[in-house]
Amino acid sequence: MNIPRLLLAFALLLPVPAAAQTPAAAPTPAPRPAAAPTSFAAQMLAGSWALRVEGTVVFRFDLVRSGDTWSGTWAKPKSFATDGAIFAELSGPPAEQKSQGGRAIGEWAELSFGDLRPGAIPDVFRFRLIGPDRAEMLYADTGQAPFVLERVAAGTSLGPWTAGRVYRRDGVEGGTLVSYNVGPRVIPAPTNAPAATDRPPAVVGR
Repeated sequence: MNIPRLLLAFALLLPVPAAAQTPAAAPTPAPRPAAAPTSFAAQMLAGSWALRVEGTVVFRFDLVRSGDTWSGTWAKPKSFATDGAIFAELSGPPAEQKSQGGRAIGEWAELSFGDLRPGAIPDVFRFRLIGPDRAEMLYADTGQAPFVLERVAAGTSLGPWTAGRVYRRDGVEGGTLVSYNVGPRVIPAPTNAPAATDRPPAVVGR
């Protein structure tokens, strides 16, 4: 009997340890860092907001958030003129305009609204939440004081406006005068030379 061969055969029949049978597993890739969560304030900013001056709704903004982008609708009078402190030449029926662009800037949502009239430039607004039912709005590049908006139900009506009335915000300094009119604007010819004024020129379609 060949004892060494018997020992070798016996050794081959013994179970091999599991670690020796299983090939080494590929290293698990490190998880990608999670995207920064949208803040609660930014989430709460979505909805409808109204600018109310002396008890009447002048503008309404409907803000919609989709990830890091924003879109919305601007409901406004058929015509208006404002320097941020006063609103004049308000007339209806109101018009609604869809935003042409939107983005998130930290806690702010920015929307831009185009204007097809010759020489007009887009209107850009920035919004941020300052309370459960209050938002601050900036009318970009006008130098106008910040506006405070109130949360309202979707579809809240604008107005009513009294013809010829000037609506004022107490304690607010005026900035650049912005005017808007969807139709041709008829201005009677002055009988005398206009008085000099230091007011900045009106910006059409900001």
